[in-house]
Amino acid sequence: MGSDKLSSLLLTTCKNAILSWTILFVQTVLTLINFMNGRYTWGILCAFTAGIILLPALFLKNLSVMPPWYLLILVALPMLINATAYHIFFNSVPYYVSVATIALLVAAEVNWFTSVKMDHRFAIVFVFITTLAISGLWHLIQWILDINIGTSFILDGRSQETLNTEVMYEFMYATVVGIVAGFIFGWYLKYKEKSIQSDIFLPSINKQETSEYISSRPPAPIRKLLKISPKKQELATRIMQACLLIMMFAGIYLKDTHIVLNGIIALGITFLPNIITHKYYISLDPSLTLWITLAVFLDALGTFAFYDTISRWDNLTHALSASVIAAAGYVVLRAIDIYTDELYIPHKFMFVFIILFVLAAGVIWEILEFITDEMVAKFEMNAFLTQHGINDTMQDLFFDLLGAIIVAAWGTAYLSDISYRLARRIEVFSASKNKK
Repeated sequence: MGSDKLSSLLLTTCKNAILSWTILFVQTVLTLINFMNGRYTWGILCAFTAGIILLPALFLKNLSVMPPWYLLILVALPMLINATAYHIFFNSVPYYVSVATIALLVAAEVNWFTSVKMDHRFAIVFVFITTLAISGLWHLIQWILDINIGTSFILDGRSQETLNTEVMYEFMYATVVGIVAGFIFGWYLKYKEKSIQSDIFLPSINKQETSEYISSRPPAPIRKLLKISPKKQELATRIMQACLLIMMFAGIYLKDTHIVLNGIIALGITFLPNIITHKYYISLDPSLTLWITLAVFLDALGTFAFYDTISRWDNLTHALSASVIAAAGYVVLRAIDIYTDELYIPHKFMFVFIILFVLAAGVIWEILEFITDEMVAKFEMNAFLTQHGINDTMQDLFFDLLGAIIVAAWGTAYLSDISYRLARRIEVFSASKNKK
């Protein structure tokens, strides 16, 4: 199979095969029970998990090749308990352990059986990001169903603040589990590396880069959409920076810490493209700088009661901010993809990863807002980040998702050139470091 550390996630021993097939049988029964009882969401989840467990044996045409049984217990036990005794767990931590383990198996199987190429380090990052993203997406879907068809998965009649607090604790559980699972799985893969079984052979899959990422000169959607020249784009950026500076001084004059901090942080972010250009010699399109500046400018402008007086202002700023985060995630991951031979992320998987990445970032942001609110209430400080109940939180995540989808859809064409420049800088930096 090779020296890939992910290979330790497949075993061929008789004991492991018997136990793993037993767990698979239980998963199949749970799938049927959930569907028969009208619990379609859990039925689909159990069926998906059963497919993940079965895939190696089917793909390799060897019934003894299965994932380790002890990992499968982490996957199946919460689902078994959920189907038989709903209240045995004090919190949802076991479910997130199951999600993290599924994410690890998915990462490994995607690496083995598709054109995706990843090492164990990226797989661990994928586990963390996926655990957070699934938590956010799970609650978002439930909230959408509650709003549109009248279910009560989340909106069960309690106050917005109470429900939001409950969901925030769910997000924090997912974050802690994602971090701990990442460390434990990383240790496991390192510990098991020496025991990788060489009698498991995977068919060779072409993982060479295709033309789907290759384009001559990337289009400039923002420039084409607005039909303004690069000079005018730079002028618009400078005007917004000047406004942020004025806002910062206005906050100092009014002795409003909230306004001052927003102004300083936003102004600092707008100069990041210039710092990247001058320090790392990676030239950025003026439209990209305008895009970043516009996102932070509108967010900072909301300090002046825009969030309260304009109903969709928060939605707009979240979509723009999410698009910037998605773009940054794409550029960095694509640059690493170009630079190293240990990683190859095809376009379709990149689309999925960007969405997971932004959702995970959105979950972390909502946690920060929640913690800030709690500190404000406890220490009677001025609010810097605020939440306004469960509807506000879920709308934020929805528009985060929307911004991520927009970037994932056209980011390949527009941002790939920047990724190549970054990859070249990484190569130069690595070469100079090796010489030393």
